[in-house]
Amino acid sequence: MKRTCWAVATLLVLASCTSKSSSTDLSTIGRGIDVETMSPPEAARVVAEFQGKYGAGPAPPPDITVTSMAQVLEIIRADRLPDFEEARRFAAGRQGAAALAVRSYLETSEADAHLLAASILEEERLRDLTELRQASTRRPLESSDEAADAARDKALKEKIEDLRKAVRALKVLSEQPLVAGNDLAKQAIRQDPKSQVAYLANANYYRLRGSWLEFDRMMRYAEDVETGDDPPVKIYLRAIEALERYNDNEKAKELLQETVAKRPDFVRAQAHLVLVDRDVEEQYAQLEKLRALNPDHLVARVVGPLIEEEYVSAQQLRQAR
Repeated sequence: MKRTCWAVATLLVLASCTSKSSSTDLSTIGRGIDVETMSPPEAARVVAEFQGKYGAGPAPPPDITVTSMAQVLEIIRADRLPDFEEARRFAAGRQGAAALAVRSYLETSEADAHLLAASILEEERLRDLTELRQASTRRPLESSDEAADAARDKALKEKIEDLRKAVRALKVLSEQPLVAGNDLAKQAIRQDPKSQVAYLANANYYRLRGSWLEFDRMMRYAEDVETGDDPPVKIYLRAIEALERYNDNEKAKELLQETVAKRPDFVRAQAHLVLVDRDVEEQYAQLEKLRALNPDHLVARVVGPLIEEEYVSAQQLRQAR
């Protein structure tokens, strides 16, 4: 009897928590999807709905046939996310350290694209939270239109919740390719312990995980392999380390620009320049460069319209002075 009562009480508590969670969800996207427990299919739905409401909509479906590993590399460098599945299909099963490393980059590049978009959206969410706090401290004589103020506050709260859900969804979508990328990089190292590209591929995985001691180890192994000039991906990894590990935006920007100078088709480096430039006008300029390289880039489609909106507001304020 006691066990039955305990079970009933537990069910009531869980039902109460679920009801409370759903009733306090102010987001307008992914209705019915819990932020903490969302699955990859649910995350994909959230991102699609977010793009539909705030972004430029989903990228057009791919129309490409991949016929070589060189083409796979080109897709990775161009950051053409819609083409990744076709590239993955072609590369599947190919062995050898070089092929496995390329397959690892393909997976971790997909994860990186989602995490980069999540980082930029999180910055937007934090800015909007500041605006909401400012709105909550309005003085009685500042506005006479309470209805308009209430409507603005409601829209801002909904946007903040939509951003929170979209950030979480993008992180969920990064998980499966991260695991696959790590597995492929480790296999590449086993097949050729002297492959610099394999160590750099695994360093990229640990960078995305924030496992900096393991990142250091992989980078040391990569540096022990003599190849002449540093490959662009190595410079890129040092740039992102400066940004994410040391919070050194200037150093990160310098190294990203060096990466782009060496490989103008390294689109991911250009996408990260959108993140490191916090000034809205410079950020918009970097966004336009990204659009010129890849107009369907995830950052351009998901985050671009929000950056453009802030840029237009900044321009209007400048003209009003």
